[in-house]
Amino acid sequence: MIKKTIVFIWVILLLTAVIAFMKPQSANAASLNLLRVGFDPNLPPYQYYEDGEYKGLLIDLMNQIAKDSNLEIELVPMPLSEAIEHFKLKEIDMILGIRYTRSLEEVMDFSDSLVQSKVSFIMPNEESEEIRNKLNVEPFIIAVERDSAEYEFVKNIKKANFNLAFNQESVIALLLMGRADTMIGVRHVAEYTFDKYNLTDAYTISDVYETPVYYHLGVSFEMPGLMNLINNSLRDIKLSGDYEHIYNRWINDLNAERQKQMVRYMTILSIGTLLVILTGLLVNLQLKRKVNIKTKELSDSNLQLEDKILEIRQSNDLKNLIVESSPRSIVIFDNEGKIISMNESSLKLCGCEKPLIGESVYELVPINLMLGSIERVLKNGESFVEKEMAYVTPQKQMTFRYVIYPLFDHVKTTRGAIITIEDVTEEKILRAQAQEKEKNQALVQIISGIAHEIRNPLTSIKTYIELLPRKKDNLEFQRQIATVVPHEVERVNKLIEQLIDYAKPREKIIELANLTEVIDYCITLFKPILQKNGIVLNKKTDRDFYIMVDMNQLKQVIINLFLNAIDAINERKSAIQDDRIYRIDIEVIRNIDRICISVDDNGIGMTEDELKNVFELFYTTKVGGSGIGLPLSRQLVEDNDGTIHISSDKNKGSKILITFKGVFHEEESVNH
Repeated sequence: MIKKTIVFIWVILLLTAVIAFMKPQSANAASLNLLRVGFDPNLPPYQYYEDGEYKGLLIDLMNQIAKDSNLEIELVPMPLSEAIEHFKLKEIDMILGIRYTRSLEEVMDFSDSLVQSKVSFIMPNEESEEIRNKLNVEPFIIAVERDSAEYEFVKNIKKANFNLAFNQESVIALLLMGRADTMIGVRHVAEYTFDKYNLTDAYTISDVYETPVYYHLGVSFEMPGLMNLINNSLRDIKLSGDYEHIYNRWINDLNAERQKQMVRYMTILSIGTLLVILTGLLVNLQLKRKVNIKTKELSDSNLQLEDKILEIRQSNDLKNLIVESSPRSIVIFDNEGKIISMNESSLKLCGCEKPLIGESVYELVPINLMLGSIERVLKNGESFVEKEMAYVTPQKQMTFRYVIYPLFDHVKTTRGAIITIEDVTEEKILRAQAQEKEKNQALVQIISGIAHEIRNPLTSIKTYIELLPRKKDNLEFQRQIATVVPHEVERVNKLIEQLIDYAKPREKIIELANLTEVIDYCITLFKPILQKNGIVLNKKTDRDFYIMVDMNQLKQVIINLFLNAIDAINERKSAIQDDRIYRIDIEVIRNIDRICISVDDNGIGMTEDELKNVFELFYTTKVGGSGIGLPLSRQLVEDNDGTIHISSDKNKGSKILITFKGVFHEEESVNH
């Protein structure tokens, strides 16, 4: 009897503790400090800026949740990509209006859906039939948001060319400006924009491809209880009918009726759930029932544990599948160089039929040629990023880009290393083609500028030749023709030699370059163009400086910068009529062991948004521009171990700073 009593008391205490532990712990709103909520203001009608204030469905919903939950919030507008970076740095606590992606599930917790829409194809009415019938058959330009689920879909459409934008508003703008044949985007955003500009009847929202899209509130994992508080408040708003009022205020479509039905279903479901809970509470008053429930909970916990084990196993299988499916060659090896794993791509690269587990990676060709700095990885935990290597076989020449980084265990001890290798042979060829295209465009402008410079000496020579029959016996004329004609011929010859030297292709050659001579070479080519456009060029250097670079590539960089500066000045001349003196300043200075080349102009300049995208390939603000010059210039500078930085103010000008490691005599280093 005593034993049964003790067991009875023990069960009661255990159940009480379990129930107390399982009771939801709501966030204490009074204990929370000010919560910073980042949001992208380019997503109407959900969140946007108009008439001096930020507004929209999600803005109203966030304010309602904060009010009902007694939360103090600050709404902080910023692009979504910046919001994610600030969130990772813990500078903001939540992100409003974010879509779920697998890459972010370990970074933040996602709330219940705040609003649902659809992703659809949208196209002009007059072209909708043709696009529907010929999509995937003929090439169309499709506007799509960068890094979105629909972007991944568009990449699989045959013959599709796509024009990327940073947000939904920009996607629609590309379609409206005619820079895309069709677009794929969020239906609510498109409907709102077309209605705002009275374009609803001009565009068709097609069902060629439709998929639901959900927007959530991203919340930090470091605030336990906050997500429950937000989700509970969101459910209360939906049950009370407040959500319907907010939704109908901003969105007028068929989803309103569905929303009403959802509220009714949620109400019925909540009442049913409440009845079930009350019944369960009455039953739980009996001790025997509590014991049975506890037993069932323990059984469920075991099942959940088994499910978790299965989930982990499936996750590991998925990771292995991802590694095997990767187009990059991946090899993992331990501290002794023994191979632990090889994926299918690495087997093809090395010509192996099966993974050489346990074999030495130092004998694995061509991977062993990439391990020159492996000791620093294994001993110091360093990583080597984006290294390139040319590999020549009797059949062909290839270029590999590889990354080596340490393999850590759970206590951050180096267990080995991982090398990933990508075949960039085709990319290298395309880059060379882009470089040649930019050089040809520069040549066209340079040649048109110096045509007049060549014509002047030819005119002088022609004049002397015509006078020769009448003045051949004139001693003064003989002296003049002997002096002037060779000088004029030399001028023409020098210009032609410089053009030929710049135009002819050649392999990359690293050599000691005198910056003063390189700059003088470029100035000679541009002197006629500068005079024609009324631009003053100031060269500021008081001595010769030397660097180790490919001289032809450095010339192309400086020529690209001169052309950009001239275009910027001419654009400002067209936009702003004034009497200012337009100038380009080029200066060479020494900074400790670095040599800096500064190219400064007082042209049209750039806005902050333009400056952010200036190195994006094919991005340009110039009419007829290619968008190749600056990205190619940065690539050439970095290929020669240099750096390039641009600063600019709109309507004031731009300054470009290129930095290389200098070459100095021993006495120069000591004196400096």
